Amino acid sequence: MRSIRLRRRPGPGLAQSPVGLFGDADVNNASDLTLPRDLLPVGHRHRAERPLLARRLRAVTHPRFYAAQVGEATLADDVEGAMSHFVSSGMRDGARISGLFNVEIYEERLAERGLKIEPGIDPFLHWVSVGWDERVAPTVLFDEEFYLGRHPDLAGGPEWGFAQYVRAGCYAPGRSPTPFGPNYGGVPAPDARERQDPPLVAGLLHRASNYDLTRTSWLEEGVAAGTAKLAALGSDRMRELVEKAAAIEPLIAETPRERWVSWPPHTHLMVMPTARAEEVRRGLGLARADTVVVVPGGRAVGAGLDAAVSTLRTLEPAATVLVVTTDDPVRPDLDDSAVVVDLSVPWTGFTEHRRLLGLLDLVRGVRPRRVVVARSELGWQLLSSYGTTLRHEMSLAAVLAGGAADTASFEDFQGCFDRLDWVATDTDAYRDDLIARYLLPAAGQARVLGLSDLAAGSLKTVVDWERDRRA
Repeated sequence: MRSIRLRRRPGPGLAQSPVGLFGDADVNNASDLTLPRDLLPVGHRHRAERPLLARRLRAVTHPRFYAAQVGEATLADDVEGAMSHFVSSGMRDGARISGLFNVEIYEERLAERGLKIEPGIDPFLHWVSVGWDERVAPTVLFDEEFYLGRHPDLAGGPEWGFAQYVRAGCYAPGRSPTPFGPNYGGVPAPDARERQDPPLVAGLLHRASNYDLTRTSWLEEGVAAGTAKLAALGSDRMRELVEKAAAIEPLIAETPRERWVSWPPHTHLMVMPTARAEEVRRGLGLARADTVVVVPGGRAVGAGLDAAVSTLRTLEPAATVLVVTTDDPVRPDLDDSAVVVDLSVPWTGFTEHRRLLGLLDLVRGVRPRRVVVARSELGWQLLSSYGTTLRHEMSLAAVLAGGAADTASFEDFQGCFDRLDWVATDTDAYRDDLIARYLLPAAGQARVLGLSDLAAGSLKTVVDWERDRRA
């Protein structure tokens, strides 16, 4: 029998990075990618052809984010192609190869250490050669103290916190790198690591037309604003105000005590929505629905939704379809055999949050195999707030009409897309616009169906995949 010899783990300071991003030990091995010497810091130009800096560049490359800046859609799924393009022209044009590198933040954090970038030196190359060794995280999207505090098991690892986040943490659901959440609202695609397309790229590209991506993005601006507000809570002015308030009401300075929700006048947020949802469910006469379609109400439903529901009826002739109207009690012109229930009247007087909780309770109560949202703002809130959880219980889909009338769908589409099994559109042109706007990879493109795709029977393939995913 062969014996297995366990290798002793090296002590602190001797451990090497799992991805070889720290040492120049292999100095004799040439790299396929040569960095421009003239843009490297003077003392590091001898490292231009060594593989270490190229490996660091590759580790932080986000091809889809880079492709959106340079207008080359073919680079969105090509890590090596994006790197070559960046080195040959994108770097000198000011494009960012990584969504986790921000020039302004890097310069600020260098200044805090008494360092600076010399004139004529590229900031990104300065970071991969100097900043990485100094362990400077060049982005507001990562707070090392917070990250290691939340995940203390990483503190004794072979990598510094930011390197671990780049390699694995940004793909791990629930790994929050800042106090403001995980930088995204979903889960990574199965091949996200191979394509180096972590979910945070969706936030970086959200409302991309409103930002100069070479400098900042919607996600970075949001986290920066949150950081500023959080810092203000510890300011001298805020402490002074709290002290004044505590002098008037001493309980302000004490730790809050939990009170039972049954104590008057407190009522748990779910009490009323749950009771009202139970009344609605009993009135349906259904123990279970196969498909739940959430629409605002009114007769017009749009060509995409009509085609999608008709196709589902053809594929599943005996299935029960429940149509939920959230804003208008008028029955939509959609599948005469469907059961229609209106929530706009029973939910009258509820806050938006309670309406959302009521819809959630109703959907879970009928245990559908899939939920399809079309134009309903409340329905999109359901996908945004609870989609990650619901995706493990049922399949999620959406229909987008496009135009001003479907603003809610457009605003939430990108944030919800990773939770949706398929998306249908009213026109082929709008399908093509979504694919081009968000540089969707091939796997994502297959889940976006235009009117011609629905007519050609493409929904059957997606529904079969949807069924296999939940099997």
